[in-house]
Amino acid sequence: MFVILFIVLWVASGIAISMIYARGNFPETQLTFLYLNELALFFAAVGALLISTRFVDHRPLRSFGIGFVPHWRAHLAIGFVLAALMIATLVAGCVIFGRIHFQWAAPLFSAVTIFATLGLLLLAAATEELVFRGFPLQILSEGMGRWPAVVTMSVLFGALHRDNPNASWLSTANTAIAGILLSWAYVRTRSLWLPYGIHLGWNVGLGFVLGFPLSGLHLASLWTINVAGGDNILGGAYGPEAGLLATFIFSSSAVIVTSSSGLRSSIRASHGEAAPRPEE
Repeated sequence: MFVILFIVLWVASGIAISMIYARGNFPETQLTFLYLNELALFFAAVGALLISTRFVDHRPLRSFGIGFVPHWRAHLAIGFVLAALMIATLVAGCVIFGRIHFQWAAPLFSAVTIFATLGLLLLAAATEELVFRGFPLQILSEGMGRWPAVVTMSVLFGALHRDNPNASWLSTANTAIAGILLSWAYVRTRSLWLPYGIHLGWNVGLGFVLGFPLSGLHLASLWTINVAGGDNILGGAYGPEAGLLATFIFSSSAVIVTSSSGLRSSIRASHGEAAPRPEE
């Protein structure tokens, strides 16, 4: 039901937004078209979520980790910290396996473009977490088990990025591994705030602050970065997410999240019950 509602609302939102765009005086830039796409996805995700929880599942949003659930600030902060450590590992890897050069780039972009880019990343991370984690992942877990649900949603998450510029089989596989990381972050806390913090922290740090290509896209950034080294390791034109270094970073982070006793304690504190074991 969620999938059907999402598709219907996605098409309807896309038509409505296209009509507004056609009648408006919006700049024909990559940022504009990215916003149009993300807004259509966001309205579809929120609409399908609200209808499904209210009229089909009959459970409150908080039971799916959506909203200001217990310890949401801590989960968000942990997500940011983990994302920062992942990016630090990435930069260190670029230095070890290649050469890296930073240059301050903020003056090259208008303030409107800078803030609009940051807003896009906030929106995109929220949309993808609503679509691939939260309600859909929990319902699927209840029907087929946690690991099958996590793998299924993560494969779909990777496939969503398959048509991005300069995508490859490795970038798709890495995105699926990142999906496993984010999915287990949700499973461990039953809160969207931890995966949202990881997702947002990675995207903002990678694409907005440092200026790496982000899933094949070049966005306005505070710095620009030039990386020289093997594409198989460092990612090439798609960005770091298409390299073996990202495979290591996403995989090791997923292991940390999956086996973290601290996150299990967070579940017990938030829900008053024993934490589920990873193999369940």
